Amino acid sequence: MKSGLKTLHDIDTAIVKARSAVTEASLLPKRSAEALVELRRQQSLAYDKIAEERLGLISKGEGGELGYVDRQAGKYLKAHDKELAAMGSKLDKAVARIEKLESERRNLETKVNKAIDAYDKAAAKAEKEILKDPAYIAALDRVEQAENTVIRASEKLEVARQDELEKGAPYKNDPLFSYLHKRGYGTKKAKGWFLTKMLDSWVASIIKYRRAAENYQRLQAIPTRLGNHVKALEDKVLKARAALEKLEAEILEAKGVTALHKASIKAQSGLEKTDEKIAGAEREYSEIRAAHQSLLAGDTGSFREAINVVSEAMTRIKFNELRRLASQTTGRDDDRAIEEILDLARVSDELEDEQKEAKTLIRKYERTLKELEDIRRRFKSRRYDAPSSVFDGNLVGALLLRVLAGALDGDSLWRQIERAQRTTRRYSDSDFGGVDWTEGLRLPRTSRTHRSPRSRTSIPRMPRTSLPKVKLPRSSGRSSGRSGGFRTGGGF
Repeated sequence: MKSGLKTLHDIDTAIVKARSAVTEASLLPKRSAEALVELRRQQSLAYDKIAEERLGLISKGEGGELGYVDRQAGKYLKAHDKELAAMGSKLDKAVARIEKLESERRNLETKVNKAIDAYDKAAAKAEKEILKDPAYIAALDRVEQAENTVIRASEKLEVARQDELEKGAPYKNDPLFSYLHKRGYGTKKAKGWFLTKMLDSWVASIIKYRRAAENYQRLQAIPTRLGNHVKALEDKVLKARAALEKLEAEILEAKGVTALHKASIKAQSGLEKTDEKIAGAEREYSEIRAAHQSLLAGDTGSFREAINVVSEAMTRIKFNELRRLASQTTGRDDDRAIEEILDLARVSDELEDEQKEAKTLIRKYERTLKELEDIRRRFKSRRYDAPSSVFDGNLVGALLLRVLAGALDGDSLWRQIERAQRTTRRYSDSDFGGVDWTEGLRLPRTSRTHRSPRSRTSIPRMPRTSLPKVKLPRSSGRSSGRSGGFRTGGGF
C-alpha cells in the first residue's frame, strides 16, 4: 500500500511535468509566428524590388512605401521582444511562487503529521485510562440505566398506542357512539337544545353510552400518561448525558488531550491556508500563461502590429499588374522576384498550418495541466493525503502516466482515485466521537469513514453491549455549543 501523502507527491510531480510540457509547447507557435512575420517581410521586400525595378513606385535612396513598412515592422518586432521578456519574467515569478508554496506545504505536512500522531496516541491512552476511572464508570452507568428505562417505557408506550388503535376501533366504528362522542354528550361541552338533549339521553340509554365512554376515555388516557412519562425520562437522560459530558471534558483537559487536539487543528489550519494560496497562485499562473502564450503566438501586442502593417501594405499591391509588366522585359531580376513571392506564399500557408497545429497541441497540454491541478485540489479537499489514507501500490502513478499521455481524462482518473482510496486504523479507536475524531485526526472525507454527529435528542437508543468509546474534543467553529466530548455525543 502507498500512503496518501506519497500519492499526492506523485500528483505534484505529474503537474510539474505537465507544466513543463506546456512551456515547451508554447515555443512552437512562437517559432512559426517569427518565421511567418519574417516571410511576410521578405514578401514585402520582393514587392519593393519589383516596384523599384519596373514601376518606379520607390525612389532611389528614399526607400519608398514598402521600405518604410519594413522599417516599421522592425520597430514593432523590437518592441515585441521587450514585451515578451517582461511577460516571460512574470511567468517565471509565478512558477517560482507556486514552487515556493509547494515547498512550504511539504514542511507543513511534516508538522501536521507529528501533531496528529501526538494527538492520536494521547487519545488511545486516554481511552484505556478513562474506562478504568470509577467516577466515569458510575456516570456512564447512570446514563445507561436512564437510556434503558426510556427504551422500556417507549416500548410500553408503543403497545398502548397500538391497543388504542385496535381496541378503540369498535367505539369509532359505532355510529351512535361516535355521534354522542362528537356532540360531547355527558360533558359540559354537550351541544344542542332541550329536545335534542332528551333524544341524546334516550340514545345513550339504549347503547349504555356512559360506561362505554368511561372505558374509551381510559383507553385514550393510557398513551397520554405514558407519553408524558417517557418525556420526563428523556429529560433525565439528557441531564445524565450532560453530567457525563462535563466529566469527560474535565478528564480530557487534565490528561492534556484537549491541548493536543487544538495543536492538531491549528497545524491543519495552516496547511489548508497554504493550499488556498497554492490554488490562488495556480490561477494567477494560468492567467499569465495565457497572456504569454498569446504574445508568443503573435496574437496580441507589437508582434500582431508588425504582421498587420506588412499585411495591409501587401494588400494594396496589384500583383497581376506587376507580373504582366515583368513579363515584358528581357531582364530576369523582376521575374525572379515574382517567383520568390509565389514560393513565399506557399511557405506562408504551410507555416500558418503549423501554427494552428501548435496551438491545438498547446490547448491539449493546458487541458491536461488544468485537469491535474483540479485533481490535486479535490485530493486535498477530501483529505486523501491524511496519515490514515492509503492507496493500492502504484496504481495512481500508472494512471497519472496515462493522463500525461492523453489516454485518460481527469474525471476518469478521479473516479479511479476514489475507488482506490482506503482508510487504515490509527492508535485510538475509530469510534471515538465520529466527526470530532475526524477533525482531530484529519480522517479522509469519504462515504466509508464519515459519520454524522449523533443527535443528542435521538432518544430512545438501543442498549450498548459493551463499554462506550471515548469521544474526543470537537474542533473550534464546528461545535454545537455544548461542552463535553465522548460517546454521549458531546464536544467542546
